[in-house]
Amino acid sequence: MEKPQSPDIQAQLNHARENLQKLGNAVSELVNLSPDVFSDEAIKTRLDDFQQAYEEATQRLANPSFRIATIGTTSSGKSTIVNALMGRRIAPMEAGEMSGGVLTLKHSDDRTLVIEATENAVWETGQWTNINDQQLYDRIQIAMHSYHEARKKKEYIAPQITAHIPLLPACDANLSGLPEGINVEFLDLPGLKSVQDKTNLAILQPLVGKAFSLVALDYMQVDEQHRQKLLTELKKVVEYLQGRTDSMIFILNRVDQLGSEDKPLDERLQQLKTEIQEQLNLPSLPDIIPFNARLLYYAQCAWGTNPLHTSSDVTPEVRSRLVESLLCDCANIIKEKVKGDRNLRNWFRQLEDDIEDNYPIDDEKIRQLLNYALKWSGGEELWKCIRLRLNKSFSKLVISPIFIDVFQNYKSFSQMLNSLILTRKICSQDQIKKEKTKIVSILKNLEESIEEIKKNFHEEIQQIIDILKSTERFRDISAKKNHRQEVLMVFDTVKDIEKDLNKLILIVQDAFKNNSASYYLKDQLTEFISPSLAEDVSRQYNNVSSRLSKFSHQSGTLVKKVEADNKSAIQEFERDEKCVRLLYHTMREALTARGEYCLQGQAKLFENFVKSFFNNQLLQLRDFLYDDDLSEINLDDAIFAELEKKISQKPPILPEKFFEFSATIKQSNKKETKVVGKGTRSEHYTVTEYEKYDYYEQQSCFQPPKKKVGSKPVKKTKTRNIQYDITKDIQYKELYLPSPEKMGEQWASGIEKGKDKLWDILRNWILEYLDNSYVLFQESVKDIAHLADRALEKQLHIIEKNFDQEREFWQNFEFTKDQVNSIFEELQKSLD
Repeated sequence: MEKPQSPDIQAQLNHARENLQKLGNAVSELVNLSPDVFSDEAIKTRLDDFQQAYEEATQRLANPSFRIATIGTTSSGKSTIVNALMGRRIAPMEAGEMSGGVLTLKHSDDRTLVIEATENAVWETGQWTNINDQQLYDRIQIAMHSYHEARKKKEYIAPQITAHIPLLPACDANLSGLPEGINVEFLDLPGLKSVQDKTNLAILQPLVGKAFSLVALDYMQVDEQHRQKLLTELKKVVEYLQGRTDSMIFILNRVDQLGSEDKPLDERLQQLKTEIQEQLNLPSLPDIIPFNARLLYYAQCAWGTNPLHTSSDVTPEVRSRLVESLLCDCANIIKEKVKGDRNLRNWFRQLEDDIEDNYPIDDEKIRQLLNYALKWSGGEELWKCIRLRLNKSFSKLVISPIFIDVFQNYKSFSQMLNSLILTRKICSQDQIKKEKTKIVSILKNLEESIEEIKKNFHEEIQQIIDILKSTERFRDISAKKNHRQEVLMVFDTVKDIEKDLNKLILIVQDAFKNNSASYYLKDQLTEFISPSLAEDVSRQYNNVSSRLSKFSHQSGTLVKKVEADNKSAIQEFERDEKCVRLLYHTMREALTARGEYCLQGQAKLFENFVKSFFNNQLLQLRDFLYDDDLSEINLDDAIFAELEKKISQKPPILPEKFFEFSATIKQSNKKETKVVGKGTRSEHYTVTEYEKYDYYEQQSCFQPPKKKVGSKPVKKTKTRNIQYDITKDIQYKELYLPSPEKMGEQWASGIEKGKDKLWDILRNWILEYLDNSYVLFQESVKDIAHLADRALEKQLHIIEKNFDQEREFWQNFEFTKDQVNSIFEELQKSLD
């Protein structure tokens, strides 16, 4: 195995410690040179702030922590990878996406488990000491399972678990290349699909953003059919967790699943490298290690955490069980690797026989097995890559962050001294009075000038927000070139979030259209929202969909009419309305939660958007100072050094809730005449009937009259029964509900309105942050101006009494101060 390059990391640490100590000693010498200079309250406060930052940095450098986080796509074997690299079974390994919360593994010779008492936790919390691996595993697994079961009903802060145990990378420096004295931390983080709420995402983001990341990918998802989905998910994982793309190694896990008909692995890797580079906008091709986590996990855990040249600390029972699992679960990869090598094949057969016959497996066999596993699993290549990347990233990830507060506090302290030194160089009382007049002027005009700058910024931001709301003319903006790129990125991000939310609406609409079962809808919704919210939405969907058949359809509206005095019908009527309102309520909650989650995922983008305005604002604030010609004693540099320190302590925080929409549900009362029965009445009527009668018709003279029968009309009066409708005026209640199609339209309209509201919230957010910056600016101006005024007042007395003597002292003081600055600049340069 390649020798570690720890001297490089050790040299970086030593160099940083030496330079920090030099800076601290130099500042102390400067203070000892003239304690009176530092008696001024303003200077003393800046000195105290620097010394506190210095002490904290010294402690952190003495015991630096290096954090490696495992992130990745769904069910890519992250926990198995962590266990393989740690040399022990600690992170629960589940068949599905069941890891939850943050599992932090810290190297320690002691064995302690801490499960933090987070708000409303329904799993056991506390601290346990002298706990073995199995007990650790069981407690962690129970906590995570309890969380997953509980979050089906309610959202919780996920378990925050820390295990203090011996870790392989710290125990065996040959693997990690890290020198002794560095605290190694491994973070096993849940997949992004297990984190569907803003709160838990916000907990993960700063952890990942400060860590070196191992990004796990599943080989079974890199074929033509699934690869684009995998790349899209990968981009989202990296963006939402705020991973540092300059400090990542990609692990393509489960390459043992490579089929005989698959493309060659090298070809797949090259294609994947190119596509990941494009998807994540990387400057060069990424490192992708083909990996078999299961093989390395069994072998490494069978050996333990001790270096390979020493003895193993794993018990024979645990060792045999792990080797047996390895031989069973990794049979295919072993068969492939021993092909053509009779001796190696016989070695594994002998090992299998030993396991079957319950023979103890000695250290030498396990050591040899682990060497094979490291080579065949990709573990050897991964550790090599980690060592190389650690050397490149260590200073950036570990050392530089330690110095942020030191640098900011020193700059504020140093610039204040510079202004004092320049004041002491003034030899003319007239010049003193002139400078004091300038200070009075700037303090007098400060508030008025700030209000003018604020007014101009408010108008500019409102114009940009109006443009953002007007999508038709947005792409044609040219007047706001200062912020064009940031505005475009924010606009595109909000459009993407809008599309994401509309997908959630479409899922519910399709469920209504296809009359889907509620459990099927719930499964789909869990891709977007928490299990508890998915349960709520699917339950309300089921309540509504089961009632739709009782409504008639009228132009996108569902209508139901019941008699006002029918109590049972009215109760059902009211339940219908309640179910729809509850569906709207849960959909609003779901869309709001998803919207806040997506916004949190892009928090860095929005923070940078706000900071771009602040940076532009700084230019105008500088112009304000230059207009007052304060540069002779460099008050502007001192003011902005102080402002930079204050601003860094109050970063922008993303606002909350912005979605609101209501259902177009209405009721009406109407009166209708209704047939309630049938009645019968008698009726007299006249009819004409024909009656027969006899008459004689005369014949010829010699013949007698002939008898004939005739008919004649006769009017008669008769009686008949007639049925008629019995009617009654009935009071009705009508309920008008939106159809599923109309519901979707209204929800989408709510998103559109919410988007407009978001722009207003974003405007208020920017203005609030900038207004706060103005307050801090005024504080900084007043602090520095009052210090300068006091210094100028004292300089008047110095000029009158002992200017030459004081000038000599301040020349020496400035010389010593310049030496301190040189040390500071060297320290800064070494970390660039």
